[in-house]
Amino acid sequence: MSRILIPMTTLMLAGAAVTGGAGELRAAQSIDALPAQFIDALAAQSIAPPTRIPAPRRTDTIPGAPITTGEIPRDVRRAVVTDAAQRFRVNTNAVVLADAERVTWPDGALGCPDPGINYPQVQVAGFRVVARTLAGELLYHTDSLGHVVNCARPEPRD
Repeated sequence: MSRILIPMTTLMLAGAAVTGGAGELRAAQSIDALPAQFIDALAAQSIAPPTRIPAPRRTDTIPGAPITTGEIPRDVRRAVVTDAAQRFRVNTNAVVLADAERVTWPDGALGCPDPGINYPQVQVAGFRVVARTLAGELLYHTDSLGHVVNCARPEPRD
């Protein structure tokens, strides 16, 4: 009988009787007695360890100057935190402003134009802000007055 080293919890989940000391586990049943889907799951786990999903790559071409979040006007910070809390369905206390840049947007679209909408063709001073919660993070474009836009999920316009 060949020896197969499988974690005890895995064998117990499969319904195999386990014997042996701390250094070795021996299944009283053969591997052939285990359900096929269980064996497939074991094989899938041994292929590669789970990996962390990378953050979305930023495609902004408008340069910004890094600043502290404390340099962002209070109205802008509140608008970003409130919007992020609503989108993630969490309390505003669960939202952290993780990163900020001072940006001059080329027009009133704040870097996120919607097709078919005309925007004022003037430069707009604003910010690029990352709001983070335990559920994830969102990238916001803002003006200096508190108007915020989340380019990843444009909301339907009335």
